[in-house]
Amino acid sequence: MGVAIRREEGELRQRFALQRGARMVVPAIFIILFLLSGCAQKVKVAYVPTDKRSPRVAKSGENKATILLLKRHYEKWRGTPYVDGGMSASGLDCSGFTVLAYRDLFGLNLPRTAGEQAEFGREVARDDLEPGDLVFFQTGVSKRHVGIYLKDDQFIHASLSRGVTISSLDDGYWQKKYWQARRLSNQVSMNSGLNVANSYR
Repeated sequence: MGVAIRREEGELRQRFALQRGARMVVPAIFIILFLLSGCAQKVKVAYVPTDKRSPRVAKSGENKATILLLKRHYEKWRGTPYVDGGMSASGLDCSGFTVLAYRDLFGLNLPRTAGEQAEFGREVARDDLEPGDLVFFQTGVSKRHVGIYLKDDQFIHASLSRGVTISSLDDGYWQKKYWQARRLSNQVSMNSGLNVANSYR
C-alpha cells in the first residue's frame, strides 16, 4: 500500500514538472521569434560614393531652361581670363561673371562683390541646390569666391588660374572651401527663361 502511494506521488511530480516546463518553453519561443523578426526588419544603409550617385534630375521645365541658358552663357565666356575687377571679354573676376550672367540671362541686378552677393536671396542647403543658385566659398580669411550652380554638383565660375570654367563641388579644394549657397526669390521664370534660351539658339 505504501509503495503504491509513493509511486503515485512520483508520477504526479513528473507530470507537474513536465507541465511547468511546457509553460516556460512556450513564452521563450515567442520571445525568440519576436527578437528574430525585429532583427529582420533592420535595414543597413550603405554609403554611396559621390561618383556613383544618381545624377540630380531637373525638377521642372524651368530648371531645364535654366541649365540651357547657363550652358550657352558658359560657351560664350569659356576661357576668358581672370582679371580682378574686370567685366569684359578681355577679363573678368568671379563676381563680375555672376553680375553679367544674372543681368544678361535673368534680367536681375546683383551687387558687384561676392561678399555683397552673399547677403542677397535666401540660403539653401547644398543638397537642395538648383540650376542658377549662387554658390560661395571662403578662399581666405576675408576673401570670398562665387560661382553659379549648373547641375550634378558642377558650377560655373571665373577661376583665378583657368579663367571662366566649370568645376565640381566635390573637388577636394572646393569641397573644403565651400561656404554657402543663395537663391534669389525671383531668380528666373519659366517664360523669360525659355524666351532667352530661344535667342541663344
